[in-house]
Amino acid sequence: MSIADAGTIDAMGIDEANGEVVLTIIDDLDWANEREHFLALERKINAYLGFIKSGGVVEKLPEALGRRVRIVAYQQAAPPANAVGVLEGLGRFLGDRDVAFSYGAEPEQPTGSRASWPYKS
Repeated sequence: MSIADAGTIDAMGIDEANGEVVLTIIDDLDWANEREHFLALERKINAYLGFIKSGGVVEKLPEALGRRVRIVAYQQAAPPANAVGVLEGLGRFLGDRDVAFSYGAEPEQPTGSRASWPYKS
């Protein structure tokens, strides 16, 4: 699973704390080439949006029906300051499409998530 593999949903599940459907992106790239990093993220998010719009989420996880969807990008490298604004803008863009977005370091011990698995779209 990698951000570079746009055809794969890296993980998905229901967050038991808030009931959201969480689609996870494993962002394993560094920020040495910001342009390529953002292009990979754009391809991955577009694939996730297609998966959501096509009903793939509910097809693979029926209990997702009627729940809010969040895309989370777990990043191995912290984004540089100038990339944070772009990521925040991406969050607003997705929010306008009723999809929440968050990013950051992967938690040490993920909690409250179940039914996670890699899925090829």
